[in-house]
Amino acid sequence: MGKLSAFVLISLGRIPFPALYALSNLLAFLIFRVFGYRKDIIRKNLKNSFPKLTEAQHKAIERASAKNFCDVMLENLKLLTLTKKSLRKRMHLVNPEILEKIEKDEQGIILITAHYNNWEWMGLSLSTYTEQNINGVYKPLSNKTIDALMLKSRERFGTQLSPMHSFAKKALNPKGRKSINIMVADQSPHKDKVDFFCNFLNQDTPVFLGPEKLMKAGQMKLCFMEVHRLKRGCYEMKIVPLVDADPEKKGSATLAHVKHLEQIIQAKPESWLWSHRRWKNSQKK
Repeated sequence: MGKLSAFVLISLGRIPFPALYALSNLLAFLIFRVFGYRKDIIRKNLKNSFPKLTEAQHKAIERASAKNFCDVMLENLKLLTLTKKSLRKRMHLVNPEILEKIEKDEQGIILITAHYNNWEWMGLSLSTYTEQNINGVYKPLSNKTIDALMLKSRERFGTQLSPMHSFAKKALNPKGRKSINIMVADQSPHKDKVDFFCNFLNQDTPVFLGPEKLMKAGQMKLCFMEVHRLKRGCYEMKIVPLVDADPEKKGSATLAHVKHLEQIIQAKPESWLWSHRRWKNSQKK
């Protein structure tokens, strides 16, 4: 069954982009309009995050975010089939000089990103813009065949992925301290590991302090990777260095990347995933 699933995934990855987006339109209609996938969670998240918007505006964001969700889901079928040339064309880095300086200075960074537009293409494409070592985090899948296929697809241009439990050790070894360490930092931490809260999108929000701890322990820089959609299937990446306003204060660096993400989401809310339970462990229910 695993080999059959792998064959199906590879075959789907060869679907032409126009057909892929036609399928995305159909899926968005079925999943969100017909079956109402996580409808209550999405609407609650939008209402709490943007209390000043009208119901019509909330629904417009909801529809656009459904389209974004399905586009990204189907685009990622091409993780195994996109050529390096095609990927760089579809995921363009606007300021590669940042990477050149980091590599020249032998400086490691914690590169924060989020579930905003196509974060998977970003992680795959970044290694095509630099010779510097790139580390990332992934969650192993229960199906070993699919897990191996997904790992291969994400690492095929040079990025090295590790499970969360071993990522910190890898990021803090001598090589890791001079590497680009990618962390997706917009998920809710496990309730047993919550030790910091802040205001994010108008809500009391638990935030994982892991990126800040690694940055300080490894004496690395903190940057944020923005991913903006230019049109369907084409994106623009921008690396933004962040400033820790108060390095001695717990949570200061974390607030820097949380507030940066907040600004991006407020500008284009439809590009973020609203279906996850981001505020399930908030202090205020």
